[in-house]
Amino acid sequence: EIPAGAIFGILGPNGAGKTTLISILATLLLPDAGQVEVLGLDALQQGSQLRRRINLASGAAKFIWSLTVEENLRFYGRLYGLWGQTLAERVEEMVALFELAPWRQRPFETLSSGLKQRLALAKALISRPELLFLDEPTSGLDPLAAQHTREEIARLNRQTGMTIILTTHNMREAEELCHEVGFLGEGRILAQGDIPKLQ
Repeated sequence: EIPAGAIFGILGPNGAGKTTLISILATLLLPDAGQVEVLGLDALQQGSQLRRRINLASGAAKFIWSLTVEENLRFYGRLYGLWGQTLAERVEEMVALFELAPWRQRPFETLSSGLKQRLALAKALISRPELLFLDEPTSGLDPLAAQHTREEIARLNRQTGMTIILTTHNMREAEELCHEVGFLGEGRILAQGDIPKLQ
């Protein structure tokens, strides 16, 4: 169980099942067994309802390479059902929130890793989800870009009260961001709680 408004970290070594667990919770994969309840909904039976209330960003950001930052945000906004003035306002909101204005007309393929990650977070938030899944959000970033991304995640949680579930194998990142963590090993939660109690 994860309390509303928390940043919850799923830690574990490569191959522990972090991405698989996030994918199941986000309705991208079906589990072999068991039950999954997210935001009070049965993720297996009510997946379409759940998908309207969640979003996901991966550390390996992939977008349509030839579209600009603004075009990608508009494209994904339409996929989430946004149109007209609402879409235009949300795009402007995300460009401002993630300080993307200087690069808004730049094609995705020309962006640095840090800017690609900022765009991934902007895309994930354009639908205003209640619950945000982040799969290794600082993976592959240089230290400065990784720190900026962590600051953005903490600020989002602080300002909006949005529940965030993130995967990481970086203990320092978990200590800095997470209210509580679960240690995953071979597909099972081995321990759960706040980091000082688990150390």
